[in-house]
Amino acid sequence: MKGLLTLIKLSKRSLDELRRKMVSLENQKAQLLQASARLKQELQDEIVMASRTPEMGGFFGGFSKRIQKRQLDIADEVDKLDKQMEKLNLEIVEAFSELKKYEIALDQAKQREKDKVEKRENLMLDEIAEQQYHRRKDKGESN
Repeated sequence: MKGLLTLIKLSKRSLDELRRKMVSLENQKAQLLQASARLKQELQDEIVMASRTPEMGGFFGGFSKRIQKRQLDIADEVDKLDKQMEKLNLEIVEAFSELKKYEIALDQAKQREKDKVEKRENLMLDEIAEQQYHRRKDKGESN
């Protein structure tokens, strides 16, 4: 049982580490999506400004292209993160499955030990009952 407890601790530690990595990737993705939303808002603001100020129209084309390029870069980074998260999720499922196997094995070992103890107790009680029976029988014959 001691070995199973060690395996369970190691599995839990491994699973926790994988979950921390997943949280980190999720945070990175959220930051990228926020950056993309800010860029989109900046583009909208510049469109409004360019429509109000004709002189700014000449600068708008280059600005717009840079924003769109950055948004594409962010989308690529998000796709890469999604793939990493998908792979990591499979690792988490595997680690969780392994942990559950160890926990089930531990529960079964505990149950077997409990059954052994109960069997020993029942044998002792049966022996005591048998001895009492023989004593009463012997007492009854001697009277």
